[in-house]
Amino acid sequence: MKLNPAKCVFGVPSGRFLGYQVNQRGIEVNPEKIQALARMVSPKTLKDVQKLTGCLASLSRFIAKSTDRCLSFFKALKKGKGIEWNEDCEKAFQALKDYLGRAPLLSKPETAETLYMYLSVSEAATSSVLVRQEDGIQKPVYYTSKALLPAETRYSPAEKMALALITAARKLRPYFQAHRIRVYTNCPLKLILQKPEVSGRLTKWAIELSEFDVEYLPRTAIKAQAVADFVAEFTEPSIEVARMMVEQNKKIFKWQLRVDGSSNTHGSGAGIVLTTPEGDSVECALRFNFKATNNQAEYEALIAGLKISTILGADEVEIFSDSQVVVNQVLDEYQAREESMITYLELARELLERFKEYRIVHVPREENEKADALAKLASATINIWPNNISMIRLLQPSIVKTKEVGAVFGERDSWITPIKEYLVNDILPSDPLEAKRLKYRATRYSVLNGELYKRDTRGHCRDVSGLKKQKGFYWPTLFADSKRVAARCEACQKIANNIRQPPELLQSITSPWPFAMWGIDLIGPMPTATGGAKHAIVAVDYFTKWVEAEPLVHITEANTISFVKKNILYRFGIPNTIITDNGTQFDGRKFRELCDKYGINNYYASPAHPQTNGQTEAVNKIIKHNLKAKLATKKGSWADKLPQVLWAYRTTERGSTGETPYSMAYGAEAVIPVETSFSSPRVQLFQPEINVDMLKCGLDELEERRERAQIRNAAYQQRVARYYNSHVRERRFTLGDLVLKRVNPGTRDKAAGSLADKWEGPYKITGIAGHGAYRITREGFGELPRPCNAQYLKIYYP
Repeated sequence: MKLNPAKCVFGVPSGRFLGYQVNQRGIEVNPEKIQALARMVSPKTLKDVQKLTGCLASLSRFIAKSTDRCLSFFKALKKGKGIEWNEDCEKAFQALKDYLGRAPLLSKPETAETLYMYLSVSEAATSSVLVRQEDGIQKPVYYTSKALLPAETRYSPAEKMALALITAARKLRPYFQAHRIRVYTNCPLKLILQKPEVSGRLTKWAIELSEFDVEYLPRTAIKAQAVADFVAEFTEPSIEVARMMVEQNKKIFKWQLRVDGSSNTHGSGAGIVLTTPEGDSVECALRFNFKATNNQAEYEALIAGLKISTILGADEVEIFSDSQVVVNQVLDEYQAREESMITYLELARELLERFKEYRIVHVPREENEKADALAKLASATINIWPNNISMIRLLQPSIVKTKEVGAVFGERDSWITPIKEYLVNDILPSDPLEAKRLKYRATRYSVLNGELYKRDTRGHCRDVSGLKKQKGFYWPTLFADSKRVAARCEACQKIANNIRQPPELLQSITSPWPFAMWGIDLIGPMPTATGGAKHAIVAVDYFTKWVEAEPLVHITEANTISFVKKNILYRFGIPNTIITDNGTQFDGRKFRELCDKYGINNYYASPAHPQTNGQTEAVNKIIKHNLKAKLATKKGSWADKLPQVLWAYRTTERGSTGETPYSMAYGAEAVIPVETSFSSPRVQLFQPEINVDMLKCGLDELEERRERAQIRNAAYQQRVARYYNSHVRERRFTLGDLVLKRVNPGTRDKAAGSLADKWEGPYKITGIAGHGAYRITREGFGELPRPCNAQYLKIYYP
C-alpha cells in the first residue's frame, strides 16, 4: 500500500477529509468547491447543467431541501439536448450561490447520544434534517432529500411523510444504528404505521424501521436558526391537516357487509360476506342448532355480521340484505309486531349504534348471490366445507341471554403484556437491548378494541380466536399449558428416555492418611481359570492407590472376610472406612460383625450407582484392560497373570498423585526388570551400606512425598469436578415429593423386550440421605432398604 503525502496529515487540529473541511467546530464545506461554484457562469449546454448538478450532489449534505432547490435543473435535463435555461433556472442558480455562501456548519454526534430529526414533504420531493442538541442549541448533522417518482406523487400525505422517514433511515443507516432517533412531526406517524388496516408498503416500512430505536414526538420549539429555516421553508401539513389525517386513518372508508338467511326442512343457517376497504373478503357461514323462521335467520345473519365488523374495527359500514322485512324494520318503515322480532330489532339497533355511520340497503337476491349461497350451504345437511370458508355453529338464538357465572380468572402476564404496554402506553423495558427487541416485535402487531392482533392471516392473539380459527381455541399460555398437561400422562412418563445429565455436583472422596480408606469390589465373571476361579476381588487404598486382588472360586461372605483380613488388616492395619456395593457378601451379618469388632465404618454405595465407589471401578477397568493385553488367546490363565498386572500397576506413576503406589507405600521405588536388563545406575553402583542409609533417607522424605501427592490429588479432583459440574442439571426433591425410579436392567420385564417401561413408580420421598441420595417408599411395597441416587429419580406428575 502506498500513501499519498498530499492527502495524509497526522496530529493536526484541522484538515480536509473526503472533500470536507474538518476542524474542532465541526464539518464545513470545502472553500475551494464554494469558490468554484461562485465563479461558475450560467449553464448554456447540457454538459454545463450536468456539471452543475454533479457539483451540487457532492454538497447535498449541507443543503436543506436540495431536491426542491435543484428541481428546475432536473426539469431542464429532461428536455434532452435542447435545454432551455429559463428565468426559474437562473433564480434557483443564484439562490444556491447565496445559500452556499452561508452554508451551515454541520456538527458531529457523540457516541450513543440521542439525535433528532425533522421531516419535510413538498409536491415533488421529501427532505429531512438530522440534528443534535448541545447546551440547549440544536445543531444540524446531516441534510437529506429525494425526488418523488411519478407513482410516489400520488401517495397520501401520510404515506409521503412515512416515505420521507424511511428514505432518511436508508441514507443515514449508520446514524440510525448507533443512536436513538427522535422524530419531531405533527403528523401521526406512529398511529399510521401501527394501524392494522394500513397498506402493504406502510407495513413493510414499519417492519424495516423496527430495526432502529425510533421515537415519535410532537414538534416543539426550534432551537437553531438553520433548523428553523428548514422548517420555515417546509410545507408540512398543518396541525388541522394532520388531525384530518388521523380521522381519515380512523375511519378507513366504508366496509361492505352482505348478509342472507335461509330456513328449510333440513335446518337453518346464514351467510355473511364482509369486504374490507382494501377489497379483501371475509366469508362466513352460520349453522343454527335451533329452529328458526326465515325472518329470524335473516336477523341472525345481520347481527352476526355486525359483530364481526365491530371486531375488525369498522367505523362505517354499508349493509346489503335481500330481506325486505328486516331492512324496512331497521329503517322504521315497517313495524315489528311479534315479540321475538321486536327483540331482534332492538339488538340490531344496539349494534348499529356502535358505528359512526351506517347505511342498510335492500337488494335483489341476484345481487346478493354469494351470501345467499353461503346461507343455503349452512342450512343443508352436508358436513364437508371448503377450506376458504369459516363455519360457525350457533347453539342458541342471539336474543337469548346467557346466565352469567361468577368465575373469575386472574390476569397473568404473558408475552402479550409488554407488546400491549408499548403499543398502548409507550412503555419499554429498562434494558436497552430488550427494548430494541420489543420494538421490532411490536411492528407485527396492532391493538384493536383493547385486544392484540397480528398483522397476517393468523388473526387474534388473545382469548377470542380469529376468523381462521373458529374451530379451535387459543390463549396466551396455550403452549405452556399443553406441555403441563402432556407431562401428566402416566404412560408417557414411564416410557420417557433416561436422563443423562447428573443431578448433583460431584462429591469427591478423599482419605486423610495412608491405608485409612479402602474401596472393595468384584470383577467377573471371567473365563474359568486354574482351580476353578471365575471372579476376582479387588481392594484399593484411596490415599496411596495401592491395589490388592485375589482370584475367587465362589463369591461368599467367608471368602470376602478372609480377603479383608489377609490383605488389609494383617498387612496394612485396621482402616477407618471400607466402601463397598450392596452385595450380600458385603452386607451379611458376619461381615458387619467383623467391621464392628475392629471399629471399621462400612459405607455402602447407592443401588445401581457404582460412581460412589468410583476409585475401585477405575482400577477394575485398568486390571481388565491389562489382563486382555497379557493373555491374548489364553484367557483361562488370567489368575496366573494377575500378580504381574498388579505389580505393573503398583510400580506405574498415577496421574492423580504423580507418584507410584509402591513409593507412596514404602518410601522408595521398586527395582523393575528393565533396570536389571540394562543395568541402571542404582543397580550398577549398588552398595549395601549406602543403600541402607538411602532407604532411611527415603523414609524421612516419605511424609513430604505423601503431602505433595495429596496436594496433586486435590488439584486433580478439582479439575475433574469442574468438568463434571459443567454438565450438571440440578434435580432436588423434598420430603413428600412423588417420583419415578429408573428400572434396573436386571428387573426389567423380559417379556416386553425393548417395549418395556424405563421408569417405575410412583415412589414417595421419605428421607434425605445426603449427597444426592434419597430414601423412597412405594405404596404396597414399603421403603427400599438402600437410598436411591437422584440420578435415577425424576419428578412424577399425577
